[in-house]
Order: sequence, then structure tokens, then C-alpha cells
Amino acid sequence: MLGGTHWVREQHGFSLVETLVVLIIISIVAAIALMQRGSANSQFQRQNASRELKIAFERARFDSVKRRAADCVPPALVTVTPSSYTLRTYTMTAPCTAVANDQTTTLPTGVVIARYDGAALTSFDVSFNMRGEAGTSPAPQFYVCNVSCSSPTNTTANIVLVTPTGTVNLLAGGAGLPSFGVPSVDTVPPSTGVNPDAVLP
Repeated sequence: MLGGTHWVREQHGFSLVETLVVLIIISIVAAIALMQRGSANSQFQRQNASRELKIAFERARFDSVKRRAADCVPPALVTVTPSSYTLRTYTMTAPCTAVANDQTTTLPTGVVIARYDGAALTSFDVSFNMRGEAGTSPAPQFYVCNVSCSSPTNTTANIVLVTPTGTVNLLAGGAGLPSFGVPSVDTVPPSTGVNPDAVLP
């Protein structure tokens, strides 16, 4: 101090209001990031469940073709419910004796299955014959959705479609379905000497 003059140093720092504003901004950004992460996670779970259901249909079809499912050889099938599906394949122990192998998959929380036609889904069996064709008519079509299938879109649903010929397609929830006619098949008469398992389209 000289001649009564005081030197005051500048004080640096943040006021309480500034600190609170910064904390509020950080909280809002974190909340948005968590919501987006949750949304992406639920979409990933739905898409994964849709792919797994498609694979279950394809495995059932392959099993029926491989074992030549007929009268005494049961066809493989997939039983679909709103919250799970069960793949049933068979192990043949004798020419007309088969042991069922069931594999049930429960959907993740927040993922549901509904019928594409809007009918109530309690339990629906999708089977395949020895030629790999879908054993139900019309061909099975399902939505796999996040939370509800009341208004499916590309970001909330997928469509798992089995065609009459047995091929399985996975489409976005807002996609239009292609139309497939049921193929006509005539059995070859035994008098021709051709293998009776052969068919003519």
C-alpha cells in the first residue's frame, strides 16, 4: 500500500447461477442421449427377434424337406404366440417313428408378435410339407413390433412373411406385401414309371 491506495486483485470463478445453468444443460443432453440409446436398443432387439423368427421358419422347412414329411412322418412346425415361438423338429428313430425336439424362444421385453391380417393371435402353427411348401392357407404373415402392433411403421415393426411355396421373407413394417398365388401341383400317376414323389407344376 502506498499513499493509501489499495490494490485489488481480479477474482476469477463461476457464480452459482452459471454453474447451475451448465449442470442443467449437461443433464438435458445426457437424458436425450439415453432416450436415443434406449430407442436404438429396442429397435435392435425387435430386428433380432424378427431375424430369429425367420430362421425358425427356415429350419422347420428344411427339416420337413430333409425328412420327406408325409402321412406317417410329421411335418416340422413353428408355433407362434404374441410373446414367444416354439420350433418343433423331429429326430427319426424308425421309418415311421419320430421324436419331437422343441425349442421355445421368448421374445425380449417390449417386443410382441401379431398377425398381419389383424386377427387375434393366441397360438398359430406354421408347418411345411415334404416339398417345403407352407401347410397353411393363406400363407402366414406376422408383424414383430415394439410394444404394440396397432400402427406399425418401418421404425417400429418388421414383417415376417411365409409364401405359399415356403420361402420366408423379412420386410420393413411399413412395406406393402407382394401377392403370391398358390401354385398348382399335379401328382405323377404311378403308371408312368416315374418316381411317385415327383411332381409336375
